[in-house]
Amino acid sequence: MSKPTFRIKEIAKERGLTIESLAKKIGIGVSALSQSISGNPTAERLQQIADALEVDITDLFDKPASGNFTCPNCGAELKLTAEKAQP
Repeated sequence: MSKPTFRIKEIAKERGLTIESLAKKIGIGVSALSQSISGNPTAERLQQIADALEVDITDLFDKPASGNFTCPNCGAELKLTAEKAQP
């Protein structure tokens, strides 16, 4: 099972944020954010990061050429799509 790669650092830099300032914005420590970026973050943590960066959660993932990635928790092959949730 391959681990997804994330664009979190790249997006933060585009927004003028350091990892330290992003962690503070989320309300967590730098080490916790670093572990999330390099490990297997929860969906809740990814949503917190996406909200802080003001992007859709799917934008956090490096998108493979196929448009799919393997879930780090269950191993399922998932297709990335961006859809707005209905309120």
